[in-house]
Amino acid sequence: MAAIILFLYRLFANILIWPLCLALRNHPNFKETLRLRLSLKLPTPPRGDLIWFHGASLGEVKAIAGLIAAIKQRRPDLVICLTTMTATGRQAAAKIEGVDLILLFPFDLAWVMRRYLERLSPKVLVIAETEIWPNLILQAQAMGIEVLFVNARMSGETFKRYSILSSFFAHILRKTRILAIAEEDARRFSSLGALHVAVFGNLKFDALRSTDPGRADQIRASLPGGDRPIFIAGSVREGEERMVIDAVRYATVRIPNLLALIAPRHPDRVQLLIDVAQEYGLKWGLRSKAGACDLLIVDTIGELFDLYGAADVAFVGGSLVDLGGQNILEPMSWGVPTIHGPHMENFTWALEAVEGNTLLVHDANELGRTIVDVLIQRDRYLPRARKAREALEKARGANELYAKAILETVS
Repeated sequence: MAAIILFLYRLFANILIWPLCLALRNHPNFKETLRLRLSLKLPTPPRGDLIWFHGASLGEVKAIAGLIAAIKQRRPDLVICLTTMTATGRQAAAKIEGVDLILLFPFDLAWVMRRYLERLSPKVLVIAETEIWPNLILQAQAMGIEVLFVNARMSGETFKRYSILSSFFAHILRKTRILAIAEEDARRFSSLGALHVAVFGNLKFDALRSTDPGRADQIRASLPGGDRPIFIAGSVREGEERMVIDAVRYATVRIPNLLALIAPRHPDRVQLLIDVAQEYGLKWGLRSKAGACDLLIVDTIGELFDLYGAADVAFVGGSLVDLGGQNILEPMSWGVPTIHGPHMENFTWALEAVEGNTLLVHDANELGRTIVDVLIQRDRYLPRARKAREALEKARGANELYAKAILETVS
């Protein structure tokens, strides 16, 4: 069965790649990259023993940045090649010290992957998280190149889908090494047929930026209204905007000097937030423009981490609606009491790490009441937030474990 599925995968991939290239030729992630992705143009790697890292997009690239630095610190002679699929991932890769070659990920065709593997001749192929590319993995194994998955994770939904083709994935994964973030992820990979599975922890704990109280104070001073209690809702997703603003309106009535910040996950949702704020008669403003307000809509990029540090209580979005949640680690690394909704399926590992020291709400009413409770009873909630921060500190250290495992395959 696995052989039949692989044959069909390769057949249709080779047929469909040409109309796909035509359709994607002007897409921001693919424009002017198709020749490289098809191996019609090949890079010239620096001389030396090479490790090929692959991180699909921004999140994966950021997660392995510290791992790459740890490897380069131990073995500066190694050549580090990093591939990514997106323009934002490539931009993030360019900021990682120690990366020698940055490439956009080739199309997963057997002949393309074979040409890349022959040109790069990596000592080991390191794939971040759950990027199972059959031709890349099988071609690497055929050439005697070890394949490692680092920070490997698999959601329950992904596992259900992959289980339908379990014999196919068993064929691909049986010779790979799976270094998983948690026991549940390890169990799922093993159930799919991976034979070499171990738990190494989560690189994302090490990838967290360092908190800078001075920077948080500067951010707080730049916000309108002086020393007001501050609530921030970060990474708010589609369908949550009105619920969060309902909660803000509730909280503002009970804490009249409250300053609320809302940072949408996607910038194109800023206008909707403005429309709802106007509909509710709230005094709103934009982060990019100075001015007095009670609701500040964050329309800037790259500030969210420090804005969390300036807040007294935070909500992390993507969790009141069924979207799997967003990363709660950033506000918790500041020791800020952190609220989320019931839909955190993609971040169960983060909830486990902070040992239950978050605040769960199910709707706008609960969110509003919880905001008020935290701000009125800070002495009750701050110890839980400190425990969460301490748990995150204890969870660090995965970089060194992963680096050691990878370097063992090179030497």
